[in-house]
Amino acid sequence: MISVFSNEDEVAHEIAQEMQWHIQNDENPVFCLASGSTPKKSYKKFAEEMTNEQSRIKQLKIVSLDEWVGIDRTSEGSCYQMLYRDLFSLIPIDDEQIEFFDGNATDLQKECKKIDGFIQSNPITFSLMGVGMNGHIGLNEPGQAVLDYSSVVDLSQNTKEIAQKYFLQPTVLEKGITIGLNQVMKSKRVIVAITGEHKADIARKVFSNPESRLPAHELLGHDHIDFFLDRAAAKYLEVLSS
Repeated sequence: MISVFSNEDEVAHEIAQEMQWHIQNDENPVFCLASGSTPKKSYKKFAEEMTNEQSRIKQLKIVSLDEWVGIDRTSEGSCYQMLYRDLFSLIPIDDEQIEFFDGNATDLQKECKKIDGFIQSNPITFSLMGVGMNGHIGLNEPGQAVLDYSSVVDLSQNTKEIAQKYFLQPTVLEKGITIGLNQVMKSKRVIVAITGEHKADIARKVFSNPESRLPAHELLGHDHIDFFLDRAAAKYLEVLSS
């Protein structure tokens, strides 16, 4: 299903409500969450709404979606650091509740197996994804085979360039480590958020140009996966934004 909301704040509110519902209703809540600018407001609203229900946070587990290879998790711009700033630091969550890729590990295949093993033992109940400017999901990049499991991937030129905004200085990025798109789709519930006018063109490609074979296309047509857009992102989708 595709839902279009008036603005980014409404999208964030709806996502925060979904996150809160899963905390309250999933027997063993396991979240897989995107980092970056798109979900930032959602995390803030979720943290605010959970102020009086902090004991429920102790039941939550969070598994990594992706990370830049060669970047330490404490570095500004790492996926972990963005999530720490935007969510982990706002809620009473312990390190033991978070299973995250170490992009600076010497054995990246071991990191993949670690995350795959965690997901096998702790099935994901809720995933929040964003869509990259090139249509990627996590670091599942266009033009690559659909991944069943966690993998080390070559970053597209588009991703390498856009990711520079997260760092304080120019940073060399060549590879990423990510869970597989099929692992995302096996989540009990998935929301894909696309907000802002700068995402309007990629939104048009995702919904109107399936022959371009973007990773985001794989998430269309599933009953448990919904796309949440604001009107700015949906401006080219006349039927949806009318």
